[in-house]
Amino acid sequence: MIRRDFIRTVAALGTSASSSSEPAEHRAALTSIPDEPHVFVREDFHHLSGLAPPLTLADITKTVDLLVGTSVDTLIFSLGSTGGMCLYDTRVGQMHGTNVGKWTHAVNYRDGRYVRQLVANGWDRPQLFCDRCHETGLLFFASAPLTIGAHTTPQLRGLGRTSDFVFDNAQLQVGPDADPRARHLSPTRLSFMFPEVRQERIRIYEEFLSRYETDGVEVEVNWLPLCKYSQIRQCAPLLMQWFRDLRQLAQKAQQAQHRRKRIYVQLPASPATWQQAGLEVGTWIAERLVDGLICTANDPEVLDQDLDLSEAVSLCRGTPCRILVGCGPSLGKIRAKKATTKMLWAAAANAYQQQAAGFGLNDMIRSQELSFLGNMVHALRPLRRPQLLEMVDKLYRVRDQPTNPQTAGTGLPGTEPLLPKVLEQGQPQEVPLRIADDLHRWHALGRVKRVRLRVRISNLEPSLNELRIELNGRLLPDSLLQIHDLNYRFIREGVAYQGSQIYEYALRPEVYPQMGRNIVKVTLIRRDPDVDLRCEIQDVDCLIEYRLHRHFEDGPTTY
Repeated sequence: MIRRDFIRTVAALGTSASSSSEPAEHRAALTSIPDEPHVFVREDFHHLSGLAPPLTLADITKTVDLLVGTSVDTLIFSLGSTGGMCLYDTRVGQMHGTNVGKWTHAVNYRDGRYVRQLVANGWDRPQLFCDRCHETGLLFFASAPLTIGAHTTPQLRGLGRTSDFVFDNAQLQVGPDADPRARHLSPTRLSFMFPEVRQERIRIYEEFLSRYETDGVEVEVNWLPLCKYSQIRQCAPLLMQWFRDLRQLAQKAQQAQHRRKRIYVQLPASPATWQQAGLEVGTWIAERLVDGLICTANDPEVLDQDLDLSEAVSLCRGTPCRILVGCGPSLGKIRAKKATTKMLWAAAANAYQQQAAGFGLNDMIRSQELSFLGNMVHALRPLRRPQLLEMVDKLYRVRDQPTNPQTAGTGLPGTEPLLPKVLEQGQPQEVPLRIADDLHRWHALGRVKRVRLRVRISNLEPSLNELRIELNGRLLPDSLLQIHDLNYRFIREGVAYQGSQIYEYALRPEVYPQMGRNIVKVTLIRRDPDVDLRCEIQDVDCLIEYRLHRHFEDGPTTY
């Protein structure tokens, strides 16, 4: 740490400055470390699972080296599992695999082998990541789930991820909940109503803050609510006090290490979810208990480009608290199980357009490149700045993937799928589509190459039915339309979207989508009377492509 940064840090802590004892080369490396996270990616339990043994020291931090040279400035590492185990030689919890007799999962077995090897070799995984991140100019955040013990069964012992604290304390579970919103929630998750649970969790975060030279922690708020629905009002002040205690621990560690210790919280972006789950986010921000919110979909692994950040941004206005968006990669389509680069760019553009301070991927690099993005460095490069995203190609799409009933956030409102929507004759269906691009501005400069609005509809024969499709109240004429028949289309992956038709419109400037929220309205004017099938809007997306500059086309000559 260079002297001016050291003095600034100590002054912020209210203590007297003293000279840094760090080597000169290490101080020089620290000058490029950002003040706050802007672009992040995650790492988790399995980051070494894809590497064949024996493990080398360089293998451990290969994740960091893969990020160097990209726009990513922060690595968030999930050092704890939802079962309560830790992926390192913890002094306050239990280490992964230490209660396993016989392993029942090959990947977790290898994780367990590597945990033991690291301990035997004296390699402290969290500190190795701290050191390597700081050497390469990255922030390092340690993360763990706030709720542990979901879906605990004796059969899970062979996975090595569930602690004895979870196995041996059935009396601390939430238990069966009669509220209908809890129908998919695991009753075995531990309840935050019990002081033993709150204490067990805060000990883990304290270790992240005080034992290691982390730049902060991420509190992963998962499996909401943290108690029975009927206990939410009683649990809310307990959670509030827990965050106050965590802030005190962070301040203590900050003073001891002369290193900024931030507290970020990953949580669903929906204020309706906060209210029904007893998350008093406004008070957390007002009392400066948190330094940032990482807003996600209720299922953080699902791609959602249309998170509504208005409430979070409003609460943070005028405060030091920052808003980041965490984007899940899961798409679940026949040709793309994960998001494409253009979808990622669209999600980031929408986040910045709503005044988010940063953006990140809720996906694991796992000592391998994020292969679903193709060229990972190319895909990550524009994420740092909104200006770099202005004229990259984007694919905006409406959220259609249902939340998995077995993942976090089930039963709570806020990010229900917007599609599919059933079409009944004479009954219009409206679908919102958020777009960040200022298309009229770039069209005036000759930079827009093409804009395509696509609506995929199932169980409809175009020649025997009549549709009316509008964008922001304007009818899209047939002169702009091309229909793509997918009724029985074979592709390499199998039959694609059987019975579907894609209505694709080549949009002209007079019907371009606007910045922000757009409305696509579909009306089934006339229905084929000989069909008894449910006609649905299955997909809505908008592809925007740009030229590098005016009059520039790729490959204008063919000879």
